Amino acid sequence: MTQTNTQPVVYRFDDSKSFKENCEAFLEAVNADDLEMATILRGNWDALVAIVHEGQRDSKARGDFNVKVVSALDALLANAAKPKGGA
Repeated sequence: MTQTNTQPVVYRFDDSKSFKENCEAFLEAVNADDLEMATILRGNWDALVAIVHEGQRDSKARGDFNVKVVSALDALLANAAKPKGGA
């Protein structure tokens, strides 16, 4: 993971914004701190949002999300471990 800022961006939920607007602002804050993690979250956002539905947590949806994120992190590590250039 890369960190583009030495100070993390602080995100606060804004009651004057819609849920969708707050989600986008959150993802932008994550993007400013860690591009790879923001990419993983964006790619799995629907699975993340499905975890809580009408105030109830869905443990199966949480497990599915976790599997997707672990898979994305494993792929990120595998790509980082590949040799760069032809030696």
